[in-house]
Amino acid sequence: MMCMLLAGVICAAATPAQCGKDTFSISLGNTHCPRLAKHDAKSADECMQACCSVGDEACETWQWCEAGAACADGFWPQPGALSIHNDVEGWPQNTTVAVAEAACRASALCAGYTYHSADLRPHNSTILRIYLKTAGSASITSSSWSRHIKASAGCVTGRLDHSCVNASDGWTSRALPPRPLGPCDLLASAGTPCVAAHSVVRALYANLSRPLFRVLRDSDKAAIDISAHYDGYARSSAQDAFCANTSCYIVRIYDQSPHANHLDTAPAGGACNFPLSPVNASKAPLALGGNMVYGAYFEGRMGYRIDQTSGVATGDAEQTIYMVTRGDHVNGGCCFDYGNAETDNHDDGKGTMEALYFGTSHGWGHGVGDGPWVMADLENGLWAGDVRDAPAPSITHKFVTAMVKGRHGGFALKGGDAQGGRLHKLHEGARPTGYATMKKQGAIILGIGGDNSCGAVGTFFEGAMTASYTADATDDALQANIVAAGYGR
Repeated sequence: MMCMLLAGVICAAATPAQCGKDTFSISLGNTHCPRLAKHDAKSADECMQACCSVGDEACETWQWCEAGAACADGFWPQPGALSIHNDVEGWPQNTTVAVAEAACRASALCAGYTYHSADLRPHNSTILRIYLKTAGSASITSSSWSRHIKASAGCVTGRLDHSCVNASDGWTSRALPPRPLGPCDLLASAGTPCVAAHSVVRALYANLSRPLFRVLRDSDKAAIDISAHYDGYARSSAQDAFCANTSCYIVRIYDQSPHANHLDTAPAGGACNFPLSPVNASKAPLALGGNMVYGAYFEGRMGYRIDQTSGVATGDAEQTIYMVTRGDHVNGGCCFDYGNAETDNHDDGKGTMEALYFGTSHGWGHGVGDGPWVMADLENGLWAGDVRDAPAPSITHKFVTAMVKGRHGGFALKGGDAQGGRLHKLHEGARPTGYATMKKQGAIILGIGGDNSCGAVGTFFEGAMTASYTADATDDALQANIVAAGYGR
């Protein structure tokens, strides 16, 4: 009879197991050795050692994750890390890759995933094959599970903070559905790529592997990066667990674009001559596409900035900026902005910034009614058009898509309901008097004015900037993508 070879268990000498690529026993665990010659083995350790000593590409590992339960401890067959654990009793023991792939392809609840990592064996040769039940709905908490397997599974489930740069796409016929295209994918396909992309609620690129933002825990000043689930939405469950019984604050919002224009809390400036505070990470819960996430809730004296940027428009060059914000959390303070500002944190005069504003300020220009309005902050003036009393309507939707576009000789403003419908053109034409030629400096601000004015309130969910003036068709596609994300649903 065949002996059950589990980690650390020695089989009876009278019936040694055949350990080889053709007869590798299903009971040996979750490793397949495609190049291992057939030989007798007295223990699982001995077989695993032989498997991994064959050379590069000899070890292939897989793991099952059942819905509603923690994933089992993984058996990690690598020299120096043998006999960690075997799979839990009753789980599928699909040892060979062929058997595991067949089982996964046959199950509507299984997603196959392949991961390549130079950390596992030299020459970037080891292949991990991860088989996730129900698209990775199980939690992954075991400290003894291999960190490499955790990293690769975490890329799929979105439950871990490891880098996924080496992870490939799902390969089974029922693999995880690809993330939908994000706003920056659409902008890139139109020839107007993002030079900055910030969001605390979702990935703005389908293939994003970097985190969305970083939270600092008040109790012990520890910090973690919050990434996106495989479906692209922020992994708020990790934030909730990390921040339980204390407060957390968003101390960095990562730029998802290749330009690394990350937003950190703003230093002192001309108007508010003190460093600004970060927002509470859990103050603005939001239902988004069936997920619970959190917006960035600004309450005054809070803001983010980066002065030394890459790729951002300067001078009179073209640019487009959009953001999604809350329509009912506003005031008339200066200034709830997202966009292009001065690099010295001071008011450098008309035209030295071109940022997107949303609020009820009447101090400079304004639109019709009581607001709030989508306006452009061009420094020393908020403008809803090219005149002080512009015909632009108030925008009173619960969730608002706002946009400003600038080019030589003119600018445009658009606004709409982030939950449905198209963007409305609020202005497109000349700039106000004194702003004919812009002098943009290329810093990026969020929640504040260019001179660090910090009296505004507002809620930021997502936004991006390009160094080009987008076409109306591109703006429409962007709005459709925002609606499809499911704000408030």
